[in-house]
Amino acid sequence: MNDAAIESVPLYTHNDRIAKGLAALGIGPDDPIKPEQAFTLDQMNYHGTDAIKAAAVTLKLGPASRVLDVGSGFGGPARYLAHTTGCHVTALELQPELHQIAVDLTRRTGLADRVTQRCGDALTQPLPDAAFDAVVSWLTILHIPDRPRLFARFARLLRPGGAAYVEDLCMRAPFAPQDLSDLREFVYGVSVTSIEDYIEDFRAAGFTEIVATDLTGDWAPFAQTRLAEFRDNRAAYARERGEGAYADQEKFFAVIAGLYNVGSLGGVRVLARKP
Repeated sequence: MNDAAIESVPLYTHNDRIAKGLAALGIGPDDPIKPEQAFTLDQMNYHGTDAIKAAAVTLKLGPASRVLDVGSGFGGPARYLAHTTGCHVTALELQPELHQIAVDLTRRTGLADRVTQRCGDALTQPLPDAAFDAVVSWLTILHIPDRPRLFARFARLLRPGGAAYVEDLCMRAPFAPQDLSDLREFVYGVSVTSIEDYIEDFRAAGFTEIVATDLTGDWAPFAQTRLAEFRDNRAAYARERGEGAYADQEKFFAVIAGLYNVGSLGGVRVLARKP
C-alpha cells in the first residue's frame, strides 16, 4: 500500500484537529478524557457511534470477545466497543500519525487494558491465527489494493464460527474518467467494486452465511447533509481547528457527495461468517 498517497487524502490531514477539538471542550494535552468526550471527535465512519453500536449488537460482543479492527484510524470505534461491551480490541492502523494519536487517546481514556493499538499494514502485520471472534472495519478496505488476499487473511485470523463485519464504499455504476480520478486522488479508493464482487471475494476466502446490505439509500443523503451542515458551520469549525483543516475536510466531503450524486458511488455492509 502507498503510505504517502493515503496520507495525502484530505480526511487524513490536519490531524491536530482532534487536540484542538478537545481543547475547545476545556481538555488539555495531558488531561484525562472521558471516553464519551472523545466519541464526538474520533469517529470517521457514517453515523458515528450508532454504526459501531449496531455492529456490537449484531456480533453479540461481550467481555470475552476478541476483536480485530482493521483501519482503526484515531481508535474511536475500538474504544467505543471496549468501553460499551468490555471486549478486547486489537486496533490496527497503517498511518503512524493516526496511530500515535490513537495511542494517546486510548491511554488518556483509561482503556489501554482493553484496546491494543498496532501500527502496520493489514496484509502483512504479524497477528496470531485463529485469535479473534470478529474482524471489523469501517470505510477502510477501499484503500487496500488486494482485497482477496485480505479476506483470506481474515479467514485465518478468525476462530471457527467467527465473523467479519465490514462497512465500505462500493460501485453502483461505472465511474466517469474524472470521477474515477477524484476517487483515486481524494479518497484513495483503490478497490471500490460492485457489491457482487465484494460478496464473491468473501466467498472465495471460504466465508459462508454472507449477507450484504446496500446502504446507498442511507449514505447518499447522509453525505449531502453532512456537506451542507459542514459548510454552514464553516466559521466555527475554522476558528476552532483552522482554515486548512476546514478546507481539506470540505474538499473530501464535497468529492464524496458528488460521487454519490452522479450515481456511481454506493455503500455496503457485509456480514460474513467463518465455518
